[in-house]
Amino acid sequence: MNRAAAAALFDDQTKSLEDELLELRRWTVFSRNFPVLEIGFNGMNRAPLRVRMHCEDWNELPPSISLLSATGEVLMAVPTGPTGIFHQGPHPNTGQPFVCMAGSREYHMHSSHTADLWDNYKTRPGYDLGGIMTRIWNGWLKSTP
Repeated sequence: MNRAAAAALFDDQTKSLEDELLELRRWTVFSRNFPVLEIGFNGMNRAPLRVRMHCEDWNELPPSISLLSATGEVLMAVPTGPTGIFHQGPHPNTGQPFVCMAGSREYHMHSSHTADLWDNYKTRPGYDLGGIMTRIWNGWLKSTP
């Protein structure tokens, strides 16, 4: 992947993360500098969650996603709920809990999903960086507070 092309695509897909959307969703941007997109989710009566996407090879590869505490420490236990996207793990490559959904590098690298190729998703609506972050946010909203 061409690093300049990846950076340009990253910038294009994260430029809409502006005040109105952030305020509406109660999101805090901690980093929006290629190759890292890091956003915090806040909600009433909910444990805050920070999501860090490492997008070095965007979008040749999906982002590698880390789940963090409000202070930025890697979580060793993640929210539970009906969506099932937060997997307690440990992931065989990272040794940590992970986001188990299409669009997450950890999902596509996991032995259970190697046949579910990122190439089948990366041009679909909702699988850009904002769409992937929104899917994680929606899973967090449905999880146990």
